Amino acid sequence: MHQVSFLKTLALMDPVNNFFESLIDDITFYLENIAPWAAGLVLLGVAILLLIGFFVVLKKFIKAFIVLGVLGGAVYIIYTKTDILNDILKVIL
Repeated sequence: MHQVSFLKTLALMDPVNNFFESLIDDITFYLENIAPWAAGLVLLGVAILLLIGFFVVLKKFIKAFIVLGVLGGAVYIIYTKTDILNDILKVIL
């Protein structure tokens, strides 16, 4: 069963790899055929955008971690200091 799933995954990955391979070939061809200073500017722009994107994603993960920590702390306090969850579970079960 696991091997069949693995083969389906490989069959799915071939078109994805072909797409990215052709995309990388096109970008490489473009960068090789423009002036070196222009290629440097393009790569600098891409690097800046990648850094900005990395920090935006990092910021979102930090916010999510803080929210989950606060929610976990609140649930822990409610669970240990009150009987609210026990009363809710009695009603549900």
